[in-house]
Amino acid sequence: MTDLAADTRKVQKSWKDIDLRAVAPFVALALLLMLGAIANPNFMSIDNLLNVITRSAFIAIIAVGATFVISAGGLDLSVGSMVAFVASLMIMFMNSGVIADPATMLVVAMALAIVIGAACGVANGLITTAGSIEPFIATLGTMGIYRGLTTWLSQGGAITLRSPDIHSLYRPAYFGALLRVPVPIIIIIVVTAAVGAFVLHRTRYGRHVLAVGSNEDVARYSGIPVERVRTITYVIQGLCVAVACLLYVPRLGSTSAAICANLPL
Repeated sequence: MTDLAADTRKVQKSWKDIDLRAVAPFVALALLLMLGAIANPNFMSIDNLLNVITRSAFIAIIAVGATFVISAGGLDLSVGSMVAFVASLMIMFMNSGVIADPATMLVVAMALAIVIGAACGVANGLITTAGSIEPFIATLGTMGIYRGLTTWLSQGGAITLRSPDIHSLYRPAYFGALLRVPVPIIIIIVVTAAVGAFVLHRTRYGRHVLAVGSNEDVARYSGIPVERVRTITYVIQGLCVAVACLLYVPRLGSTSAAICANLPL
């Protein structure tokens, strides 16, 4: 009798039960890989795939922060302008020469970029939550502010890292490899798997983020500090932008107000 009841509770699954919205991106990716392999046999080579993933590291790291913001029901249109702003300040600091030792200057500049990125995230979060302004309007405004500040700092041109010692010391952060794996790919794995996925799915804060994004009123009645949770998501976004900048600067050694103008579009 018990076995019969258990059998009746079993649901027969078929292909109709598959969530096509979840499967479609992977199907599209598989089709692109097939078309690329047909067009050029070298497309599926290990070196080429590593090169593609390395060049995608910049966007992938920013996407981790966007995942937190969107999961909490928010939106951030200012990430592209924030990249230009943070990278510009970082390069300007390294060009200032306030620290003579190149290694110390580089470490302090990287820490400064992290602080500036977090500060930009705090600004976006507070404007959205404490200011009670819709995320679309708030981050659209800060997008213009960050882009305008970058234009002013660069005087409409480019800001280039002038010290060859710092540049040569910094290049391995993007062009280096560990056990033949490029450094940007390692950073993707650490940021997405070890940090992003763990925080979002294995911590109380991650559950709060998903709860706020699912139903804000229910989350508030459950005692979740909705405004604080959302503000922290913007801080995470700012930190991810700063980490992406740490990879962008050694790649080109230059920045301007025009970079990342198509993000997040």
